[in-house]
Amino acid sequence: MYNVCILQILTVAVSFSCKLQNWNPLTDNHVAALILARGGSKGIPLKNLVKIGNRSILNITLNTVLQVDFSSVWVSTDNERIFKEAAYVNVHWRSKESATDDAPSILGVLDFIRSHPEADVIALIQCTSPFIKKWYLMEAIWWINQGAECVFSVSSVYIIKHFVTVKSLHRSFHLRWLETEEGVQPLNFNIEKRPRRQDWNGELVENGMFYFVRRSVVTRGFLQSTRYTEANVKNV
Repeated sequence: MYNVCILQILTVAVSFSCKLQNWNPLTDNHVAALILARGGSKGIPLKNLVKIGNRSILNITLNTVLQVDFSSVWVSTDNERIFKEAAYVNVHWRSKESATDDAPSILGVLDFIRSHPEADVIALIQCTSPFIKKWYLMEAIWWINQGAECVFSVSSVYIIKHFVTVKSLHRSFHLRWLETEEGVQPLNFNIEKRPRRQDWNGELVENGMFYFVRRSVVTRGFLQSTRYTEANVKNV
């Protein structure tokens, strides 16, 4: 579900060093694809450069992103090796404050938009989801152009019925509990009325693949808002 927004068109100056794809500042939203790729990952060092076959997951993701009609494509990093890997697109040098171990993604996005007033919409794409498909991103852009304030990815399943592919939302029907000092308590159901699977719609499951969000939402410190739609992607 989404609400149509009134779009404000701004004429902005863009650095000539920025590699633009296709963008008319008088008629279009500037949709900037952004990959946050810091070098200080602790779990898997330099995880963005991990290779599948002979290509890094950053390279695989960028090649998919470049097949989509984004206004510009950026990698934000604080690492020289990642900088060199991404040199064929735009590279934003990330601040130290936004690249710490405990810095959330929103800080990296805020750091980016402070230097890029031309960006009306940020498409935050996770390169740790290297099997992303271009049509997932194209669907998200379509929803943004219809007026959605943010679009994020959830999983879906595809079923073949009579030679026609039918897409349905992948929902979780798990009954979840929260551990507290007093014990455990149910999170998403009433223990006096435990739902049967067929009696409720379940819960949508984010997969973290991408978040498209308007600048006005980011400046409030969020990657999502209540004026949203979901882009359904096939489980991989």
